[in-house]
Amino acid sequence: MDFRFEAGVSTPAGIGQQMQDISSIVLMRILEFSGCRLESGVVQSAGVISMPIDRLSDMEENLELLQEQLVGKQKALNLAPQEEKIRIKQQIRELRKEIREQEEENWQVLARQTKTVEIPEHEAEIIVAEIVEEVGQIEVQRQYPDQVIQILQEIRDKLNQPGATAAAKLKGVISSIPPFVGISYEAELDTENFLQRHFPTFRKWAKVLAKKS
Repeated sequence: MDFRFEAGVSTPAGIGQQMQDISSIVLMRILEFSGCRLESGVVQSAGVISMPIDRLSDMEENLELLQEQLVGKQKALNLAPQEEKIRIKQQIRELRKEIREQEEENWQVLARQTKTVEIPEHEAEIIVAEIVEEVGQIEVQRQYPDQVIQILQEIRDKLNQPGATAAAKLKGVISSIPPFVGISYEAELDTENFLQRHFPTFRKWAKVLAKKS
């Protein structure tokens, strides 16, 4: 039969649905041909994933698992015979690299998300005050490499600038964490433990925000 789709011309029942089905199949074939796939409404391509913000909680959980693996490998290194130490050290280096990349991505996603999140001013003021005070202590103690202290000083200086609200300043701190992660790992510093030790209120707040996503 010859069906023509013209203005004012009706088509047999079911043809509209068939055309929608055909369109869906064509879309899937186009995505597959371009190296993409469609999963749960999210288009994914080779090497690139369009990740919804609500995956941030899953990313945090994955990071925690990687950190647990690292602790396990470090314990294994202490107990391993000499001939096994080189292999375990290589595994530790690979894990640290994966953790660094995951941490940087986590903070980048969180920084994007907080641009549209309302942060209570009184809550932000407490966190900002903690960061400013602790950076001063770190300066005095000088127990970390100069490049680490330098970026902390830059963060502190931004927080001390007049004009912006504490909430706006806190969002700026989050945006500064990804480069800090890179520098801390170059200095062989455990970023997560560092934040937990020196900025516990800030880290706890960030974790809560991530799990709400």
